Parts: sequence; C-alpha cells; structure tokens
Amino acid sequence: MREAILIFLGGGLGALARFVVSRGISTRFFTAVPLGTLTANITGSLLMGFFFSVLNASLLPAGYRALITIGFIGAYTTFSTYALETVALLQRKEYGAAFLNFVLNNAASLAAIIVGMLLSSLLMSAIRSR
Repeated sequence: MREAILIFLGGGLGALARFVVSRGISTRFFTAVPLGTLTANITGSLLMGFFFSVLNASLLPAGYRALITIGFIGAYTTFSTYALETVALLQRKEYGAAFLNFVLNNAASLAAIIVGMLLSSLLMSAIRSR
C-alpha cells in the first residue's frame, strides 16, 4: 500500500511537471516538431538513466524507486503523446516532420539515458572518493 501511495504522489508531480515543461516550451517555440513533448521525453530519459543507476547503487532507500521511476518519471515522460503527435503529423502528410519527430524522440531519449547513467557514475565516484 505504501508503494502505491508513493507512485500516486510521484505520478501527480510528474504529470504537473510535464504540463509546465511542455506548455512552457510549446508557447515559446513553434516548430514542425512538437518541442514540448520532445523536451519532456529527453529530460525524462536523462532522469531515468540517472536515477536508475543511483537507485541500483542503493544510494537512496528502495521506496524511492517507485516514487521516482514509476511515479514521477513515468508520468513526466510523454511517450503516448509523442506517438499521437507523430501519427497526427503523418495524417496531415507532414512526413518529414513525422520522421524527424520519430528519430529525435527515440535517438535523443536513448542518448539521454546513457548520459544520465554516466552522470550518476561520475557523481557516485566523486562521493566515494571523499
């Protein structure tokens, strides 16, 4: 039950963060590719890579795993929104933008996971060397 409450709390905060980031980016920058969703996916992937490594190294209590990864990051990243936006671009016959959206979301999110893991390794090394 405690884990479910943590996921619920993390999910609410993650959804709110996604709304703020996506709306903030989308209202400032208009491009063929939905930048608000792309930003949420890349930063969410960076966070997932970072916290996955930190949590696996047991630097945080186990209960935080559900709160952060399933709750917050799960609600913050926007894969379903990205998929819908890509299909909408295809339906409007904006094939170049759809392809770019697909490649950017996938490649940049995968790269962000790796960068997040590297950042957590650097941080953990710095902490251990003290």
